[in-house]
Amino acid sequence: MQLTFARLTAFALLLFGLCASAVHAEQIPVDSPRWNLQGEEARVVEFQGRRALRLKGAIALLADAKFETGVIEFDMALTDNSPSFPGVFFRGVDELNYEHFYLRPHQSGNPDAHQYTPVINGVTAWQIYSEYNGQMRYRLNEWFRVRLEIADDSARVFVDSEEPRLVVPDLKRERAAGFVMLRGSSGGAYFSNISITPGPVAAVPPAPATTLPAGLIRTWAVSGAMREADAYAAAAANKLDGIAWTPLPVETKGVANLARAAKRTDEAPTVLARVSVRADKARTAPLRLGFSDRVQVYLNGTLLFAGNDQQGSRDYRFLGTVGLYDTLYLPLRAGDNDVVFAVTESGSAPNGGGWAAYGVFDDMTGLALSTR
Repeated sequence: MQLTFARLTAFALLLFGLCASAVHAEQIPVDSPRWNLQGEEARVVEFQGRRALRLKGAIALLADAKFETGVIEFDMALTDNSPSFPGVFFRGVDELNYEHFYLRPHQSGNPDAHQYTPVINGVTAWQIYSEYNGQMRYRLNEWFRVRLEIADDSARVFVDSEEPRLVVPDLKRERAAGFVMLRGSSGGAYFSNISITPGPVAAVPPAPATTLPAGLIRTWAVSGAMREADAYAAAAANKLDGIAWTPLPVETKGVANLARAAKRTDEAPTVLARVSVRADKARTAPLRLGFSDRVQVYLNGTLLFAGNDQQGSRDYRFLGTVGLYDTLYLPLRAGDNDVVFAVTESGSAPNGGGWAAYGVFDDMTGLALSTR
């Protein structure tokens, strides 16, 4: 009886929470003065029998939303499949830091027809978190519903469906209340029936635990952002003690998101990511590596490898997603060895796709890793 009562009580509380949330749903009219409209074409129009925001190469910012958890929903219509990324930003801290869900009309029907990515210090990260995609086919010139259920650290996204099209068990940015912003498409997207319901939302179950390899570089020491030429010069000189280093643990898949440790600019798009390898004796050690976008790898000041994994670099279908695509054989000396990745993110803020370092030693015999 106690178990049954507990379940009934929990169900009643859930129903109460849902009803309370519905009561406090806030409708935001498309012509509300709260919207800050910016861009090529942002205006209120009539479309398919209703008043709507038309955003073509434009945004509609709700700066005072102070949204943290709850539900964001709106009706949306697309008129063509032109390459673009219409969608919604939420938990916006500033113009360089927010969460982002967007549609990809030009990929209608494909496995990556829509995506989630965090934006951290102006760098998007879909090349790092490439698993957060969903497949669907978009209806054109018709209204469909988009609903985001945002819990403390997870989210469910519904697009033209009663079942979630995308489940994100681990939102990548630190939780913070912030702005909500709608983004249009290059061909023009329409938004109407917009509402925000603040409050608690049921969390997504955590993703299954991933077993990471024993020889994974789990923490990197990362420099501040610098000019590409300056980064190469510092790595080649192997004079690293005068540089300020930030310890950066890797993400759940073993990849370090470098944007967490440095703020990229067009003038300073490169960081040094460093790890110390102590060898019991001189030996050659294979290192499988990944990066985004470009890298030069130095061992004790000697350049051993240069690579380019920008989108389209390997073939026209390559998206620049981060993986262990290359292997470098390191001629280690006995004692401490400095392995330094000079990693450049080529995309301008707030774009890019990912700024990353990734490394695995498959054979750790006689080796020990540290950030010194």
